[in-house]
Amino acid sequence: MSNRLTDARTELFEAIAPVLPGRVAATPPVGKPYVSPYVWIDQPRWAIQSAGTNTRLTVVTFPVWLSYDGAVKAQVLGLDDLSAKVWDACLTVPAARPAGANQSILDVAGTAVRGLVIAVDVTVGAMTLCLPTVEASPVPPEPVPVEV
Repeated sequence: MSNRLTDARTELFEAIAPVLPGRVAATPPVGKPYVSPYVWIDQPRWAIQSAGTNTRLTVVTFPVWLSYDGAVKAQVLGLDDLSAKVWDACLTVPAARPAGANQSILDVAGTAVRGLVIAVDVTVGAMTLCLPTVEASPVPPEPVPVEV
């Protein structure tokens, strides 16, 4: 069943999937083990944002999770590289823009690994109230007589 949210998730997934082939999921890896590095898209939050005085945008913010394992230095450098590639992949989706990223610690099969979550805003709707075009009042060619 297609809707704006599903379409946005699919478009984001298709942009990110080539970054780490076979290790990117459109939904969280719940109930199954996964091997780091791994990337998945979590449940978004919805919001209405203003763009100027008369436009309201419906924006969903997808948390895109990245996990990386190994020695601490390998995790840090791996997340640097992976997050830069995921960030750039998100920029290829016309309605999407990464909004920020935060570090995290994840439990992967009982092992604590470094993680990162990138918040990606995707505009899924817009409503604008276009004000009427202001036109000058016509000036009569002859003065209008005023009765006194």
